[in-house]
Amino acid sequence: MLSPKEISGLHNRTKEIYYTLLEEKSRFIENGTNPSFFDWLGSKGTSFDCYVKFIDQNFNSDVQVLNNKIDQIRMVFYAFLKPFQSTFFYWTLLLFIMYKFNFKRPILKLVFYHYTLRAIGDIIDQLGNLLPYYHSIKIDGTCNNAYTYTEQHPLRWFLTRQINSFFWYTGEIIGDWYPLLRTKPVTKNRSSLILLYSSCILYNLSKLAVPISQLFVSPAKLYQVGGDYNSDYVNNYYNIYWFLQAVISFTTFIYEFVIYRTLNKELFSKTSTQEYGFLKKFRSVSEYRIIVSALVALIAFPILFAVSALKIYFYYTDRKEINCSVEDFRGVVTNVQYMIIFIDQILLLNTKYVGKNGVPTYSEINSNNMDYNTGILHSQDANVKKIVFKEEKDDSDKTDIYYDGVTIPNEAYYNNNLNNNYPIRFKSYPLN
Repeated sequence: MLSPKEISGLHNRTKEIYYTLLEEKSRFIENGTNPSFFDWLGSKGTSFDCYVKFIDQNFNSDVQVLNNKIDQIRMVFYAFLKPFQSTFFYWTLLLFIMYKFNFKRPILKLVFYHYTLRAIGDIIDQLGNLLPYYHSIKIDGTCNNAYTYTEQHPLRWFLTRQINSFFWYTGEIIGDWYPLLRTKPVTKNRSSLILLYSSCILYNLSKLAVPISQLFVSPAKLYQVGGDYNSDYVNNYYNIYWFLQAVISFTTFIYEFVIYRTLNKELFSKTSTQEYGFLKKFRSVSEYRIIVSALVALIAFPILFAVSALKIYFYYTDRKEINCSVEDFRGVVTNVQYMIIFIDQILLLNTKYVGKNGVPTYSEINSNNMDYNTGILHSQDANVKKIVFKEEKDDSDKTDIYYDGVTIPNEAYYNNNLNNNYPIRFKSYPLN
């Protein structure tokens, strides 16, 4: 409690509202109190005196008070702008428009849930800015009002980490299933499918472990009895956090390696595309786009794993405060995989060759070897025994089946669309 002398030294406006401020004293967790979990969530700090001094220094005029209210309104407005500022908003909207908002397609559902959950997470995180101050006292007795870390505000920690992380990570997990859905059709091998699903689930569980672990960091333990920030408690948790990040990096490597191995074994080793350049393959072959995404993650793995390992090393060598985080880099690498979803679907739609569910169930072979005078595909792959032409413009199959490695497409479709330069795709079956 401020002494009469300290009160007399306050600005006139602060003196006028001092007794009004006293009504908020119950929201401060000070020595001698026995607060509950919800008391901590509703608290404004651990030192009422620091709060009064802060008000006296920063809100001693009507202009400052009005500016503060405007800032709060602005923060709420910005929070609901967050979904439109998302990297994925315009890509998602473009995809919905191109597919005519047909949410019967599984891929559109995946994109919708991925975007929506992450957007909700962004809104909650932005709303955390409505809690910019927590009035605590340092070990040396000085006041700390504008905190540096989210963990220094119990309610903000609870909202933006313990609750919000589930939205962020669940949104990512949904997006992580796309490479599996696009890789699965190229193989009927049971062991490959089991390995594919197992690696994806392991990857998902490692990510889900992060928000679950944050539930064990109680807002009631973020400050010590004396009112100062409990940095040791928080550092202990972040040692676990960086271990989990190392595990995520490792399971990412496993998942992406399985995808790379499956596509390479079941598709690329059986299909000759050496005569095509990188851009040609990226534009024409859907599975090639997925494998590019996997390679980016594999290349980034050593860096992300090393950073996590360094953080753990520094923790055990009493250098806990060293910050070697590369969170922005991790975000870029992670988002490559999600951006590929949109690029892949748009390019697939542009080729007029998307299956009923939005997931093509074929291996794409470019038709550059088509003799347009005879309508015959000259196969470069000795393993291809049967080639089936499919036109799915109206979501139906029109097949002309020929053996010995060649096929003549449906004549009416071929004649009508040749001048429109529509790419032709074939479904290939390797020899048994």
